[in-house]
Amino acid sequence: MLKETRNVQYPSIEYAGRLSRRVWTSVSRLFPEHLTARVNALFKLIRPGRVMMVSLLTWVSANVAGVAPTDVWLITLGGMFLAMTGFAVDMYTDREADKQGARAWPTNPISAAMMGQAAARRWIIFFVLAGISLCWATYPFTLVPATGLLITYWGLAAGVFDGPIGRAVTLGLLQAWYVLLAAAATGTITVLMMLVASVFLAAMFGARAAADIRDLPSDALTDTRNLAKVYGIRTASWILPIAITIAAAISLYIYSWGVFDRDYLIWTSLGFGLGLIMAWSFPFRPTPNYAFILGLPFWGTGILYMLALFLGSR
Repeated sequence: MLKETRNVQYPSIEYAGRLSRRVWTSVSRLFPEHLTARVNALFKLIRPGRVMMVSLLTWVSANVAGVAPTDVWLITLGGMFLAMTGFAVDMYTDREADKQGARAWPTNPISAAMMGQAAARRWIIFFVLAGISLCWATYPFTLVPATGLLITYWGLAAGVFDGPIGRAVTLGLLQAWYVLLAAAATGTITVLMMLVASVFLAAMFGARAAADIRDLPSDALTDTRNLAKVYGIRTASWILPIAITIAAAISLYIYSWGVFDRDYLIWTSLGFGLGLIMAWSFPFRPTPNYAFILGLPFWGTGILYMLALFLGSR
């Protein structure tokens, strides 16, 4: 496995890192140094870009499920704080492993001594309490999927889901939980919303394979058991196109129910059309650098599918 990762270069990651540092340096000059250092550490702890995506998924799912307008924003905020919990727990759990082999992306603020362990624990407790309180205020039934989210976080932190398949399943399951969290704000979870959740579960299962290849050079220095380390790069690379194809098939099956209008079909076809092209190109160039390059475009296809859900349900 180490032979497969020898001389791996990360030009795209290095470029993104330089760009983000320049932007942050420019912004930080506007504020006191001690304040910007703390904000920078907090942002790295919660990964705001990912939090925004999860919040958008919760908001869209709530609208599709027919949640009352006021409750849409409450459950979206609840999902946002629960997402912060998950990303912070991930950083906290991996703090020692990231000292052995630093992540190529993103930086772990605890391992980099930007934030203390005690401070990270306080933030995690705050995120949990805020998320649970907002879910309860929206509708008590939302505590069921919220509990599922927290159990998944705990299982990952405790090593219960440790292993290549467990890591991949839980990444997809987490996205599915946010869909079900929003749906539960209506007081029930329909089969339709379960199918929507399964689309994200399948898609993110595939994304885990690409992420494991992206992280392989640093993970090779740790005890992390990811798909690429256990099954090899070539085998792991084929998981992405197969999983995206399954997600696309489920999304088209949903359209056959007649619940969504033609806008759903148009935007779903565009999103998954682009996603399938990128996914099926990956096994022919399964490098960490290419996996990183595909990350942002795949975010875009996810946004297109969420747009399909929102516009198709109007």
